[in-house]
Amino acid sequence: MRLKYKHWKLLKDALTIVTLILAVVSAYFGLRLMLSTDMPLVAVASGSMKPTLQVGDLIVVQGVPASKIKVGDIIVFNPPNEKVLIIHRVTAIETLANGTTTFKTKGDANPTEDPWTITQQNIHGKALYRIPYVGYMALSPATPIAIIITIIIIILLWPEKTKRFRHKPHQATLL
Repeated sequence: MRLKYKHWKLLKDALTIVTLILAVVSAYFGLRLMLSTDMPLVAVASGSMKPTLQVGDLIVVQGVPASKIKVGDIIVFNPPNEKVLIIHRVTAIETLANGTTTFKTKGDANPTEDPWTITQQNIHGKALYRIPYVGYMALSPATPIAIIITIIIIILLWPEKTKRFRHKPHQATLL
């Protein structure tokens, strides 16, 4: 059984969409492995780190051991017993008698230190790079869905690049 042209086109479009989705997912998991963190990309959601980081910046995060974090580093962490992500600067480091290292943090724009103490278990990593404005896409829940739908529509409506030629019967020429 031969597939009709429209079926081949539909199959090609579906494979293109699946390939794009797999490429994005693979890139994300590749970043997780390369950067040794479960959160390789984080969007800045508040102005607590102004002027260093702006709302909407995308931060590339590198997982590091506690011994590699220094005062002045910007880290990504969860406060104790909370699910939110915070990006703040380390202001103090203390090693407890049991060998646990703890960190005090503060947002650059905040007048006081954060009320909690962070342990290594709460840290996702250290900020490596800042990519301005790209984080806005992650901050709006509707934006990723809108981007995916737009890409799918473009793929489905993209004009074919191949031309179909009609074969004309050869005409006999008279001399």
